[in-house]
Amino acid sequence: MIRTRLHALPLVLLLVAASGCGLADLALGGGTRTMSSESMEPTIKRGATLPLRRTSAYVPHAGDLVLYRTPEGWSGSTAGEERVGRVIGLPGGTVRCCDAKGRLELDGKPLDEPYLAASPASALAFDVKVPDGRLWIMGDNRHIALDSRAYQDAPGGGTVRVADVTAVVDLPAR
Repeated sequence: MIRTRLHALPLVLLLVAASGCGLADLALGGGTRTMSSESMEPTIKRGATLPLRRTSAYVPHAGDLVLYRTPEGWSGSTAGEERVGRVIGLPGGTVRCCDAKGRLELDGKPLDEPYLAASPASALAFDVKVPDGRLWIMGDNRHIALDSRAYQDAPGGGTVRVADVTAVVDLPAR
């Protein structure tokens, strides 16, 4: 019996060590993160605990709330730093701001965004064609969020690689 327990000891130690550095969450497909800024308010309040569904092969959908790694060249952030944002533009699509009513346009159609902190959808005008394999990501609190709009001069034009999405935020339906 002691021999059987000793054989299981390395596995137990590995799981304990992995849980301490977050690897268990990744291996088990979930986890949580604490929201550290106001960039997603009013949808997600600063300090809220976010339930995550980890992914190694994210399939993008407009409107998804995601955890992503910042690209190389985003000034003021370290490449690979994780942030939370909303997927707005999909690969091959166009995102433009703004129409006469202050709404974003996706592929020429106005976007209804009841989750925004305030109107207009952006104080910064832009017209972007999202490259293949990349996403246009924005915060819900558009007047303070540092998102794709703030890095249009960086490599990738402010877009994020689909492969850099590490999790989907699973908020309860309202």
